[in-house]
Amino acid sequence: MAGRDSDSYSNTQQRHGGTPRRLNDGVKQRIVGALVLAALAVIFLPTLFDREGARYIDVTSQIPPPPDIKPISIAEPQPVADIEPAPPVNEVFQPDFVEQAGPAPDPEAVSLEPEVPAEPEPVTHAEPAPAEPSAAQTTAQLQLPAEETQLDEQGLPEGWVIQVAAYKEATSADRMRTKLMDAGFRAYTRAVDTPKGRFVRVFVGPKLSRVDAQSEKQKLDKLLKTETLILRYRA
Repeated sequence: MAGRDSDSYSNTQQRHGGTPRRLNDGVKQRIVGALVLAALAVIFLPTLFDREGARYIDVTSQIPPPPDIKPISIAEPQPVADIEPAPPVNEVFQPDFVEQAGPAPDPEAVSLEPEVPAEPEPVTHAEPAPAEPSAAQTTAQLQLPAEETQLDEQGLPEGWVIQVAAYKEATSADRMRTKLMDAGFRAYTRAVDTPKGRFVRVFVGPKLSRVDAQSEKQKLDKLLKTETLILRYRA
């Protein structure tokens, strides 16, 4: 009996070429899939059955404690005695109102460019022509003697401004101020209410010396062909 089984086994090996029988691909894939499922079960099953682990949450605050800062008490500001409050904005740098005698010059009609002197006629005789004054001499004739800066009762320098004109319309005053500034004068405007209505005045200045203000007035009177006013400057 044993001899018959050994003969049968040897005959089977001979029919298959003498080598052991190999597994086909389907069996290999089933084995690999089973191993993967077993590995996933080992990894995730403990997590699914461990229901107590979801309750552990770190509730420690990461915010640092507040700093130890002591509040500082600041006293309420108190008004200073014997000090006048600041005037409103539209009254700053506003001299007392003085009405000018002549009408205000038209900003569109005046020209602030100095007149060019006419060329002298040719000399027909041998006598020498009188020498024309130089620009330096002309400027020296317009300037008045120097004057020291005066201080008021508060120890502040006195100031002077030249009132060029007062206009009913603010646009006219703005055009005149623009022309004066383009010509090199320091000009500004201020509105004032008077018994005759509201006027917008055009000023040039201020000047620390009345002599300097008088010299500026002479230039403006000549350019504008009008009579300007010198007023005390109020800061």
